[in-house]
Amino acid sequence: MSRHYRSAFTLIELLVVIAIIALLVGILLPALGTTRRLAKQLKDGTQVRGVVQSMAVWAGQNQNYYPLPSRLDGGNATVNIAQAENKNNTGNILSLLIFTGAINNELCINPAESNTGQVQRDDGYEFDNPSHAANASTALWDPGFAGTPIDPASANRRAMGIGNQSYAHLIPFGKRRAMWSDTFSTTEAVFGDRGPEYQGTVQPAGGRWALVSGPTGVDSNTLLIHGSRNTWEGNIGYNDGHTGFETKPNPDGLTYTSTANPATRADNLFVDETDERG
Repeated sequence: MSRHYRSAFTLIELLVVIAIIALLVGILLPALGTTRRLAKQLKDGTQVRGVVQSMAVWAGQNQNYYPLPSRLDGGNATVNIAQAENKNNTGNILSLLIFTGAINNELCINPAESNTGQVQRDDGYEFDNPSHAANASTALWDPGFAGTPIDPASANRRAMGIGNQSYAHLIPFGKRRAMWSDTFSTTEAVFGDRGPEYQGTVQPAGGRWALVSGPTGVDSNTLLIHGSRNTWEGNIGYNDGHTGFETKPNPDGLTYTSTANPATRADNLFVDETDERG
């Protein structure tokens, strides 16, 4: 009696295998997407911590102050402008850290950056005789490094409409200048993921801040770095050296003293609130 052996799958068996593979792909793809997102979030947190730590090292060698270009460039060799305080912008601060070897270009770009068309690594950074400086031979940093895509033309950037970093920091002006130093405070946010623009200067009833309309608010790509179209999330570095992943713009524990009731209010990282100190 002869025996017959099948040498191939039947059509039904093949369709079953395809269905099983499709099901597995459908299950695994969201998990892979979540893993990739979390990996970028963790790497971003490491970069924020690295910048804050480099600022702390700088402060240890500069009377506890974080980098202030205006304090170093008194002779206008790097940037020749009438108002010295205007040198203390994001581009110059980070460029000063890059120039001295405290951080590198890659640390300035968030691995989850959403606006890749306008925020790009500065591969043309000049460590020797920076051509965009007022005096190339004595320059203390490369002013061609751009803090934001909308830096003014007077900043002599390498490319208009392009920013070379992803982050935001405490504005070192006025009464905030005292916080631009190694104070070891756990509630003073100094550097981290940038945020959108919110309405008003006083925390609204219910505590939920509303985004402004337009490209800086509800339509901002900044929201997509770690959050969503409606909410901001991001890594924030504090003056005691720790970095936390915050899920709202007014993190728990960050407060300011208001001129109205209630006196103590949650502090929004991206709003210039009206407080009792002015």
